[in-house]
Order: sequence, then C-alpha cells, then structure tokens
Amino acid sequence: MSTGRRPGVVLAAGLLVAALVGGCGIVPLEKTSTEISKVAADHDEVDRTYRNYEKARAAAFAALDPDILALVETGPVLAVDGRAIDVAKRLHGSASTGAPVAPAEIEDVYTPRLDAYPLWFVVTARDAARGMRRIQVFERASSTEQWELTASPEALLSTVLPVPRTVDGVLETVAADDGDGLVSSPAAAMQAYAAVLGDPASPRADQVTADSFVTQMRAQAAGLAKPGTTFRRTWSSQPVTHTMRTQDGGALVFGTLMRQDGWVLAPGATVTWPEGSEHKAYLGSPMTGSGVLRYYHQVLMYVPPQGGVGLPRVLGQYGGVVDVEETGPVAASP
Repeated sequence: MSTGRRPGVVLAAGLLVAALVGGCGIVPLEKTSTEISKVAADHDEVDRTYRNYEKARAAAFAALDPDILALVETGPVLAVDGRAIDVAKRLHGSASTGAPVAPAEIEDVYTPRLDAYPLWFVVTARDAARGMRRIQVFERASSTEQWELTASPEALLSTVLPVPRTVDGVLETVAADDGDGLVSSPAAAMQAYAAVLGDPASPRADQVTADSFVTQMRAQAAGLAKPGTTFRRTWSSQPVTHTMRTQDGGALVFGTLMRQDGWVLAPGATVTWPEGSEHKAYLGSPMTGSGVLRYYHQVLMYVPPQGGVGLPRVLGQYGGVVDVEETGPVAASP
C-alpha cells in the first residue's frame, strides 16, 4: 500500500508547523548567558511548553507527519513516536486512522536548579482517557533552543509513585553514578535491570526486582519464538541523564533500554504476523526472510535508599520500534 502523503495532508501539516512556530505556538525565549544558576523554568513557561507540546503532538498524529513531532520531541521519544506514525502509514496508507491523541492534564511540576545546559524539568500529567499517568522530562539544549520532550514513561493511575524531594520548591537531583545512600547507583541499577531482562539466570538477578515489566517482556518473547525460526532477544541500557531524589531518600531514574529482536528462518519457512503489528509493517506477512527489529523502552525506575524496602524496580515505561533490518528469503534445501 502506498505510503506517500496526499497533497492536502502535506499542505495542512506545513500550515500547522508554521502556526506552531510562528504564531501562538513555540516562541524561543530571549538568549541568556551560557553560565547559569537558576531554576530550570517557571510556572508560566512550563504551562506554555506543555500546551505547545500537546497541540503539536495531536496535529502530528492527525496528519501522520513526524516533521511536526520534531518541533516538540527529541531523542528516543521522537524515535518511538516517529516510527509509530510510519507504522500507521505502512498499514493504513497516508490517511489518518482517526485515532485521537488524548489530552492530559498537568498534576505536578518539578524543576531543578542547574548551572549548565541542558536545562530540564519534570511534569506528571493525568491521561484520564487511557487510565495512565505520564511522567515526562522536557529539556532545553541551549539558551536559543526551544523546550523539547525527551522522556515520557507512563504508569497506571493506580501506581503509587514515590514523591520527589524538593527544597524551597527546587527539585533535588542525583548523579547517575552516585550511589550514596542508595542500594545502587542509578546507572548500575539500570545496567543490572537490562542484564536481567536479557537473561533470567544473570548473576545480577539479585540486584533488581523481576517486576511486572520483566514478566511481560519474557512472556512476549516466548510468543515471538515462532515455529521454523530461531528467535533471539537482547537488551542494553543507554546512559542515564535524568534522576530525582525522593522524600524517603531513594531515587527516581529515567532510563532508556534498547531491545533487539531477531529472527532467523529455517529454509523454506514463513511467519504470519498479526494485523496492525509493527512486525507486519516492516517484516511482511508472511515473512519469508530473516529480520531484526530494534526498540526503545523509556522506563521510570525507583531505586530504594539503603535500609529501605525491596530492590530497584520499574514503575512505568513507554516504548516502541525504532529501527529494522531485513534479509532476503531463505531458499529451501534441494
């Protein structure tokens, strides 16, 4: 099915981009010194940034245009959302599927005091339509750049999140390699978690919790090991860049995990994928050759304090496919 955009969709998307940047949308702030020591953003700036983001994201998915997303998102979250749009276009053509992007309402904002760029702040937002809470990080790379969403894990509304620690309204942060007062440094906890996701028998299995996300991923992997294929899944942790101290002395950690799923087909074998899946969009159905799909999973991890209860565990995640590799059909043996 064609994936080209209709001229009307392109024109509409272009007008939306222009409106968001030049009109009542994203307005770059006055340039300041690169030497800074201030709270990352005030209330009005956070509110304006979030409303810009909500409008642009809704417009991007309505027009199936990732260029609009690039105005307000960056990094892994842009890779995930951009590919989600690409999957929709591959499966449904250039017309929008009509699925609305539910607006969310800001609940809390946490802003650290920083002395160097990038600046960042955290928003928790209630997505009542989906029964989810988004825990999102917005980042500003320099004094002349706009705010962009860089992390967006989400948790069920029923999930109890540890409360971040603030002093005089300023969020207290933790360095990624700082394990002082914690059962593990944030970076080490994320690396251990990736190791356990990749291997239940990992020697680091006693360092993190085999939580619901681990259980879900293992069950999913079992279902993807199709007859006639050799299936292999690997995990790795990307560098940790955003952390928050919690009131109980623990830490909330934003991390990104890279997942790689690979299939090698036996000669003459084929695989049929479900309707609406990224597997069908990128590998074909039936799949006749070997292939690899790569995913990002942005997670929110809680690292308990020393003497606290339990081990590091993931409280929420947001992820999707970001890359694909394909090979040709495997010939049957004569």
